[in-house]
Amino acid sequence: MRQVKAVLIYALGLVSLLPMAAAADYADALRAAETGERYQGTASHPNDPWEAMNRRIFSFNETVDQYTAKPAAKAYRRVVPGFVRRPIGNFFENVRDLRSGVNNLLQWRWRDAGNNLGRFGLNTTLGVAGFFDVATSVELSKRDSDFGITLARWGVPEGPYLMLPGLGPSTVRDTPAMYPDYYLGPARQIDHTLTSWTYTGIYLLDVRARVLDFEDAISGDRYAFLRDFYLQSRRSAAGQRSVDDDFEFGSDIDDWDDDDW
Repeated sequence: MRQVKAVLIYALGLVSLLPMAAAADYADALRAAETGERYQGTASHPNDPWEAMNRRIFSFNETVDQYTAKPAAKAYRRVVPGFVRRPIGNFFENVRDLRSGVNNLLQWRWRDAGNNLGRFGLNTTLGVAGFFDVATSVELSKRDSDFGITLARWGVPEGPYLMLPGLGPSTVRDTPAMYPDYYLGPARQIDHTLTSWTYTGIYLLDVRARVLDFEDAISGDRYAFLRDFYLQSRRSAAGQRSVDDDFEFGSDIDDWDDDDW
């Protein structure tokens, strides 16, 4: 389940919880993605006041994807064998583990930070720069995170939902949080322009290719599906699971025990 959620959110790109109907939509969407069934999204959402603008941007993104990214991803799947694609995907996931670990530290989630930074260290060394996922074989689990989740844990409101041109789902809070995460990535650190763009291109191609297996589960309103899935998944990742959660930074300090270190 975690892998399905991560791939969908990863690719498609805190004031209050979603209403029960939206939460149910999220559960239905996830179930459809896992089982291959079809899902019909809801038509409106209380956290989407700019829906008209967002839908126009979504339509633009879909058109660009239809004629560029999706055909390229299909060709990538056809030409590059799975035993080659898998290490490439592992490499990018290893980079993501570093980003997640740093953000876990900023969130005071020590156990999650230990998992992610431990995975990064193990896979970077024994896994040959992350091309082989050694950490999973020793049951060191992933705890994906980013700076948007960090801001949520610090109490920054998520704000309205946004559909970004070329980037996909986001919120007013998550959009500026993209830069700190980008700064941690190799693309920002590579001085050679062509190499940096090549890295980014392969990364996007790998992500788009992995989403191909899940998008057929969506029927009807694709925009509503992605919006419902994205918003509830982000809140779940931030730990917002009940109306009693206040997400004050460090509020869980009294609950730590030896297992959290």
